[in-house]
Amino acid sequence: MVCEHLEACTSGELLKLIINIPPRCMKSLLTSVFWFSWSWIKDPSSRWLCSSYAQSLSTRDSKKCRDLITSPWYQRRWGDRFCLAGDQNQKTRFENDKHGFRVATSVDGTATGEGGSHLVVDDPLKASDARSRTAIQSVIDWWDGTMSTRGNDPKRTRVVIVMQRLHEKDLTGHLLSKELGFEHLCLPGEYESSRSFATSIGTDWRTTDGELLWPERFGIKEIESLK
Repeated sequence: MVCEHLEACTSGELLKLIINIPPRCMKSLLTSVFWFSWSWIKDPSSRWLCSSYAQSLSTRDSKKCRDLITSPWYQRRWGDRFCLAGDQNQKTRFENDKHGFRVATSVDGTATGEGGSHLVVDDPLKASDARSRTAIQSVIDWWDGTMSTRGNDPKRTRVVIVMQRLHEKDLTGHLLSKELGFEHLCLPGEYESSRSFATSIGTDWRTTDGELLWPERFGIKEIESLK
């Protein structure tokens, strides 16, 4: 389901997407690593600004992207599509010979002067700050005043925000309350028919209340323990 929505963003069918999903369900790998590496196969000229609440997390995923792209597996299949630029090949920023790039930044960092065709925000609020009004407002101010303005072409910029819900007034709540055209893909750990969400791409595949999102990883015992 997540991959289908990300593919729709790549094709331009979706431009603004919010994904809410529990932690440890591959959200960072899917949105910040695999989607990017797959998209450069399609369009290596795309330019990406990727952020999280901490620079260390953004840098971690940027390195995973670069490691995947330079792996023998990837190079055997798509190595003819583009080459990484030797003079701009760092953990926090790397470019290719088709003028595409990936920049890793953070909420407490800066994106001033940078622009992208894809803006990706992965967990902008730290879980331990969920009760901090100051921290929540800081994230909103960063989005409204900085990150949201970094799209190169407002008519075609892809914006994806993926996060666990931590507060009703977190960044997801803030953006949905303003009705800015975001599609909302919400996949709770346990299905609730009374709170089921649908997008233009599809609906939650689960139909029974209490049905688990990823039972092979988080079964009934693990969910009850987390509760």
